[in-house]
Amino acid sequence: MGSGVNGHTFRRIWRVLRQTIALYGRYDTSTRAAALAYYSLLSIFPLLLLLISLIGRWLSSASAQQVVFALVQQVIPIVPELISENVEWVLARRGSVNVVAGVSLAWSASSLFAAIIHSLDRVWRGEPGRTFWEHRLLSIGLVGAVIILFIFSSVLTAVLSLVPRLITMLVPIRADLVWRGWRYAPALVSLGMDVFLYAMLYRFLPSRFPPWPAVWAGAVVAGIGWNAMKVAFAWYLGHFARYGLVYGTLATLVAFLFWVYLSGVVLLVGAEFGAAWAQVWGLDEEATAQG
Repeated sequence: MGSGVNGHTFRRIWRVLRQTIALYGRYDTSTRAAALAYYSLLSIFPLLLLLISLIGRWLSSASAQQVVFALVQQVIPIVPELISENVEWVLARRGSVNVVAGVSLAWSASSLFAAIIHSLDRVWRGEPGRTFWEHRLLSIGLVGAVIILFIFSSVLTAVLSLVPRLITMLVPIRADLVWRGWRYAPALVSLGMDVFLYAMLYRFLPSRFPPWPAVWAGAVVAGIGWNAMKVAFAWYLGHFARYGLVYGTLATLVAFLFWVYLSGVVLLVGAEFGAAWAQVWGLDEEATAQG
């Protein structure tokens, strides 16, 4: 009996994988990921300027830049000279960001999220039920959510760095053992946050709500895939990538676009895996009822 159930489950998972591959081709995922890379290039600088301006209300401009660039370097496994140099250049010439400029930056930064919403709607077969302004306001809201997430991530990083010291103060245990065991905790916390973030994107961005089991299935695949890709991409850059021999001074830009393209592929493949999961497990009716 148990082997029959396990065999049935295995066949379903195999069907999910096959359906994911089919959806990858059907929805032209590579082209959509390339579009996300393009929109990310247009959105990342306004987003970072807005983030630095907001953090700069509590810290000095230089400190705010250091905090933001440190977080960016955790997300993008390349040395972000392209980002830091351009942001510093713009800040030196435009000065502080007022309310009007902040709204303008938020509008510009929302282009990437508008493209993500459109792509996820296609994957989850959502009907175009939002008006243009509803669509754009949701995208701007996502800009605010990302800013809050950046700030939360910086605070969490600082808190995690204090935990081993608190443990050694409260528990009679060798400090080297604590640090040795704790070195894996930030990676696990980061993975959990990534899975949660993907789940929120998959659940609430499409115009209809996908079922939670499918959402979590896609989010786990995307979270694990993105963290594995960060490690693999950093290793690739260190051992094989020689963009400078071909692209010269544009090498960092090309590497950045390639990284965002791969991130877009992971985002969309995770959604496609979740959509395939819903189809194979018969969850589409639940999604339609909830939508």
